[in-house]
Amino acid sequence: MAILILILALVILLAYFLLVNFVGPSMILKPRQKNFLIDGKIISSPSELGLDYENVEIKSFDGVTLKGWLVKAGSNLVGNVIYIHGTYTNKAFGLKRAKFLSEAGYNVLLIDLRYHGESGGSFCTYGYLEKFDVSEWISFLLKRFPDVPIALFGISLGGAVAIQTAGVDNRVCAIIAEGSFANFYDLIFDYHKVKFKFSPKFLINKVLENVEKTSGIKVNEISPIEYVKKVSCPVLYIHGKNDETVKPWHSIVLHRYTSNSEILLVEGAGHVNSWEVLGDGYREKIIEFLWKNCNKNKIQ
Repeated sequence: MAILILILALVILLAYFLLVNFVGPSMILKPRQKNFLIDGKIISSPSELGLDYENVEIKSFDGVTLKGWLVKAGSNLVGNVIYIHGTYTNKAFGLKRAKFLSEAGYNVLLIDLRYHGESGGSFCTYGYLEKFDVSEWISFLLKRFPDVPIALFGISLGGAVAIQTAGVDNRVCAIIAEGSFANFYDLIFDYHKVKFKFSPKFLINKVLENVEKTSGIKVNEISPIEYVKKVSCPVLYIHGKNDETVKPWHSIVLHRYTSNSEILLVEGAGHVNSWEVLGDGYREKIIEFLWKNCNKNKIQ
């Protein structure tokens, strides 16, 4: 019996060692990528949806290659939108949104965040480095379209990145943040609680400690709730009331601390599927918000 107990204890210790040092940090820093399907097909280019576009590429401040698609406005240009995808996905996830935005007169720059899609990078850092990458994309657009305002449209992680970007870069005229998180630590804690039915703080703390050692990021600085206090442009928060991936309280708290914002809590919607629930009302709300706050004809 003593030998069995010893073996069990060694197995538990080994599992703990692997989880906090390798498995946990890897799951956070290197999320597995998924292909995006439209009508059951993998979409590899905007042209498959009839969109006029060009491949674009820049270098980040630390030398990482970042890639994107610049979808051209289908009518008279009124503004630019940078679409920022969520974890596990890539720029293709935004193509259906890019289609209706293009039809409304917006250039749409769909970007692959670092460690996603065709972009380089060793880790996903949840806004810690990505906010500077998006700022570089803003500079890219302003060189191409000097007098055209720029909005950020972020989904899930992308919403958090958008908020953090606008907190350090005041060249943003408006933000749409759908299903965003307010604080990274709380996001990880809640996620593990839902997915694994338990989330001991000592374990989360140890995993995040090793995330910092591995990547060089500082977890306590990945906090959109702090950056949003520095955001001066209007923000539209969208969140499904039934979201179990990122709880609705994240957007509610962000809304409370944003100087100029509105919030749309969608009954019956889960994580970033408000469009499916609202239908045309989703598109209409977004276009209305952008026309009011990111429209070169009004701003000039």
